[in-house]
Amino acid sequence: MDDNLTKVTSNVMTTKSLSPQVIVGMVIVALLWAICFPFITVGLPDAPPLLFASLRAFLAGACLIIIGLKMGRKPRYSFRRLAMLALIGFSYTGMGLGGMFLGAGNVGPGVATVLANAQPLFAAILSVFILKEVMTVRLYLGLFVGFIGVVVLALPSFDFGTDRFEGVLYVLFGAVGTAIGNVLLKLQAGDGDVYWPMGIQLILGAAFLLVASLLAGEGFEVDWTWSFAGVVFVLAVPATALMVVLWYELLARAPLNKLNPFTFLTPVFGLLIGALFFDETFSAVEITGIAITVVGLIVIVIVPNQEKRVS
Repeated sequence: MDDNLTKVTSNVMTTKSLSPQVIVGMVIVALLWAICFPFITVGLPDAPPLLFASLRAFLAGACLIIIGLKMGRKPRYSFRRLAMLALIGFSYTGMGLGGMFLGAGNVGPGVATVLANAQPLFAAILSVFILKEVMTVRLYLGLFVGFIGVVVLALPSFDFGTDRFEGVLYVLFGAVGTAIGNVLLKLQAGDGDVYWPMGIQLILGAAFLLVASLLAGEGFEVDWTWSFAGVVFVLAVPATALMVVLWYELLARAPLNKLNPFTFLTPVFGLLIGALFFDETFSAVEITGIAITVVGLIVIVIVPNQEKRVS
């Protein structure tokens, strides 16, 4: 862990700009993440949310492990490394996908995508304490503006007891889990193979989601239509397996707080998808919240590397 932390701290302090390949990779990650909520919305009528999430994670993890086996790579992990992968599986996959699937049924895919991508704000705070990244005045400003945007965006849902309000809470819960997982992933990134660790954490996350599904009494009734099977495939293979492998590789090449803010593109893609394919409309308050959130994330993106740390 200490070696990982040293490596992360060294990467954080570099002044080197992101390469075009990394930037293109982050755009692809944002697009893959943006398609999640629309496809979840399509598939939810055919399966309980937590079981649906577990199926997605299990299929994605199985695909990556099969690739690892085909490549002839044999995992040799210590108990400490397996414990870290279990934590990543619980936070990144369990909490992240669980909140996403539970909230998607009550919040439109466009707004849900924006709320879920408040996670860079949470991750930036965690990175200060765990990754020892520098907290600057402009970063503080970006976090504050982004947080205000999330609050404004959620205002129409602040009708306590309604399904929409619960949906907002679930999505934000998932965003916190994703942020925790991203910080833990950064600590592990660059340590050898990518397929086995990502596959293992997805399988463990699927197990956590299955247990949560059983505890919630969801049952196992799944309507395996061709439409639902296609949705599961898209969510599991390109939107999860491909996305996490690409994300893990990018984390090994650049600091988390340089990569994470690129996900402000995800709400843009998500809103376009929601408007074009789901006839989603937005109130003036929601549009204002979306704009403020994006501004906050943009402020984080343009934080100067040489800006002084706030004590």
